[in-house]
Amino acid sequence: MTQLFTTLLVLAVSFSKAEYFKVIEGKDVSTINTMLTKISATKESSDQRAYKGALIMKKSGFEKTPKEKLELFKQGKTLLEKEISSNAKNTEYRFLRLIIQENAPAILKYQSNIAEDAKWIKANYSSLATDVKNSIVSYAKTSKNLDL
Repeated sequence: MTQLFTTLLVLAVSFSKAEYFKVIEGKDVSTINTMLTKISATKESSDQRAYKGALIMKKSGFEKTPKEKLELFKQGKTLLEKEISSNAKNTEYRFLRLIIQENAPAILKYQSNIAEDAKWIKANYSSLATDVKNSIVSYAKTSKNLDL
């Protein structure tokens, strides 16, 4: 009975990737916080950590002080980079990193993988799920480095 309840709870707070990508490309901290709550309530996994890390980095831009911004950014970066390191061929994780790196302030010096990730995404685009492809197409319209 407890396992059934847990399963139902996880299903109730699950999120779609299409929903996630709308949030990460947006500019609303309340939707970021809502998505972080949903992700945090899901079972821990590589996807959960990578998606959470990217959102935390995105959220850092809304903090009040430079110190708070930097601490939150580093926390998210650690999560995302660890998952990319463990799953180097995961195109979705590289797409998350590309979104963050293209939009990170230069002072953070977090732009070193942009060309590599854009090339990887383009080469592996056809193997992705439809909702991720749609998000990439949408993002590519405004990206300076990702052309499909």
